[in-house]
Amino acid sequence: MAYHDELLQLAAALTNRADATQAELRRAVSTAYYAVFHLLVSETTLNWSRISSRNALGRMFDHGLMKRVSDRVADPKKMPYDGEDPSIVDGLRFVAESFVELQGQRHIADYDNGQIWTQLDAGVPIAIAKTAFHAWDQIKHADIAQEYLVSLLIRPRD
Repeated sequence: MAYHDELLQLAAALTNRADATQAELRRAVSTAYYAVFHLLVSETTLNWSRISSRNALGRMFDHGLMKRVSDRVADPKKMPYDGEDPSIVDGLRFVAESFVELQGQRHIADYDNGQIWTQLDAGVPIAIAKTAFHAWDQIKHADIAQEYLVSLLIRPRD
């Protein structure tokens, strides 16, 4: 099983107990984000033909750049994707929006100690991550999905 799949399972497992602690619920939210993060990193590095360099390549991803790219991809005005299959565009936008949403939720879970999490609260990001995994699986072979992966790694020229 791939690391990102294990992370998604762990996120769900952390919320399964009726007496889950705040630390477990917060860790579940953070882990749901990292599951999607590592899914995208893994999908990108799998395109690198030199297997021995994939781990090093995976360390090059920047969370801030990935958020900025995902914000742009999610915005139909900035990325209209004219002439593309609407179902693929919708799937890609969902993955991008999910990445941004989950990153925001991770920041709250990791840094806002005033936020009290319930199992239901923690379950929402996990459900988003699961749906993003499914959406990615449906679109991952499309050119625009592969272009998204490249853009997550390479800072555009200004």
